[in-house]
Amino acid sequence: MKKIVFLSLICLLAVFAVIHIGQTKTKSYYSGDAVSFNDTVYVSSTNTGSLEIFKLDNNDLKLLVKKRPFDATFNRYNDFYDAKLTVENGHLFVYTISGYTIYKFELVNDNELQLATSRKNTYWEWYNRVDKFGDNIITTSARGVKILNDDLDVIDSFNLDTRTPYNLRATGNRFIVNIQDGQLTVLDRVSRTQTTSIALDYKTNPGNHQVYQDAGGQIYVVDDYYAKKYDLAGSLQGSFRHADYAGFDVAASGENDAIYFSDGIGVVKLNKNSMNLDDYAYTNNLGGAGGWAMGLKVVSVSGSDKVIIFNNTNILVLDDKLQKLAAASSTEESEIYATENLFLNLNRGFGAPGATVTLNGGGYLPNEKLNINFAGAKTATQADARGRFTQELTVPSLTGGAVAPKAVDIKVDGQDSKLSYSISFNIQ
Repeated sequence: MKKIVFLSLICLLAVFAVIHIGQTKTKSYYSGDAVSFNDTVYVSSTNTGSLEIFKLDNNDLKLLVKKRPFDATFNRYNDFYDAKLTVENGHLFVYTISGYTIYKFELVNDNELQLATSRKNTYWEWYNRVDKFGDNIITTSARGVKILNDDLDVIDSFNLDTRTPYNLRATGNRFIVNIQDGQLTVLDRVSRTQTTSIALDYKTNPGNHQVYQDAGGQIYVVDDYYAKKYDLAGSLQGSFRHADYAGFDVAASGENDAIYFSDGIGVVKLNKNSMNLDDYAYTNNLGGAGGWAMGLKVVSVSGSDKVIIFNNTNILVLDDKLQKLAAASSTEESEIYATENLFLNLNRGFGAPGATVTLNGGGYLPNEKLNINFAGAKTATQADARGRFTQELTVPSLTGGAVAPKAVDIKVDGQDSKLSYSISFNIQ
């Protein structure tokens, strides 16, 4: 406990302390990436704020790495916001972003990330996604899409709508597909013109959709009613009516005649040529209760598809028959921090028993219950959404034969955070 004893009487008393503390709340998985490296599936996600990398080992999805970026300027850990796994020259790399910085790490010996390079932009562009468009790494922000070379220098840019950046995708070097406001658009990177616009049918239009485009240019997408197949001109080539739940992602390995889509309640496998049903699986309990299939990735291992589902409470891996291989439960806990340093103020620093004084303060957790002890007189109050409070107190009488004036403490304890702070008051 920190204590400030005032040597003089003042009307406004304030004290400050630097304290970093938080409550916890489990986060969910809704997106990520996967790749096949040396015939092994690796999965990444940053949904917890940490860069997490997993490895499929028989029927176990093992957590290999869990890392946050350290900000030496403010002496704190920040969040990573997205990650892309790539295999380059026989090595496994992951690109990830935090704030204005893009990082490239190599995964070494399955348990160590070695920084290969990083680049912080100088024009205050806050990255919200990193991905690979054909042979190039890209970043997205509110300023559009930037194409990077191997040294992470910007070599091209596109002024695209990135309000829901997850919905941008390019599976080759020619076209960029995007879904915004229920409209699927196709941009030709060579001519830099929009070639196609297709209306989709979403009930609530959530911002969590991805389109799959195969090597022949065929486009596969799922809305809240149908999985659909289009050619580059925007003509419908086939469709499949699903269970009328929210359509999220479509993905394929590219090595088989199958596509897969997620619709919240599970994953469906279709023949990509005929759009006929091959198989389906409900995923709400496959990886543990509370599953909701959103992000979807498919990789091929020795010619066989492995389906990775970012399934709310877990990351789930299925085989090409949609049988469960492994799952990793969400255990990451997000911290709800105090928004400012601790402080306490009094409208006056002295008073006689029975007088009213006003105490206010902050630096506690949002909406936290607080216990105030004024020289033995106890009062309960609650912080607001900013962790601040104001409370009127009655000056207590001195006990035990104490002689006035006497300096006493007013102590405020946070019930959940265990934060504790005191300020001095003189009873006259």
